[in-house]
Amino acid sequence: MNWNGKDAVLVEQQKNYIDTVVVPLAPMSFSEGFRQSAEQYEFIQLLTEFLERQFKGRMLVTPPYAYLPEQADKAVQWTENIRAAGFKHVFFITADSMWRQREAELNAAVIFVPSVPLGDMEEAVKRSLIENQAKQLVNTIVVKWQDNSE
Repeated sequence: MNWNGKDAVLVEQQKNYIDTVVVPLAPMSFSEGFRQSAEQYEFIQLLTEFLERQFKGRMLVTPPYAYLPEQADKAVQWTENIRAAGFKHVFFITADSMWRQREAELNAAVIFVPSVPLGDMEEAVKRSLIENQAKQLVNTIVVKWQDNSE
């Protein structure tokens, strides 16, 4: 499910089945890291779109949490709000390695995926790369669901 009016109705109707929220993390920089942060956002966005299609009916993908590096600590509030709304599983997906050290603080699973600059790749190559990477994420998410249900 995506963050839009149509899917929001379905989320409300099927709340018992949709137990997972995915939050894409998008770093923002307007200086020397500008291009890298834009590439990371593009990569993570494509991955989460693939995941949403694979887990439609079980997963809600939020808008990205866009952050300036010095204000990243506010992501904890997202987890608190998501859990208060009754969602059991919270996944943050990021290409920013800084978040790996903050997993315990977030009280959520952080899935780090090194970004691949997609730039001028042909669409077919880009799609294939994203699908291969996302299939690995599918396995990671299923394992984490199983770990949390024990």
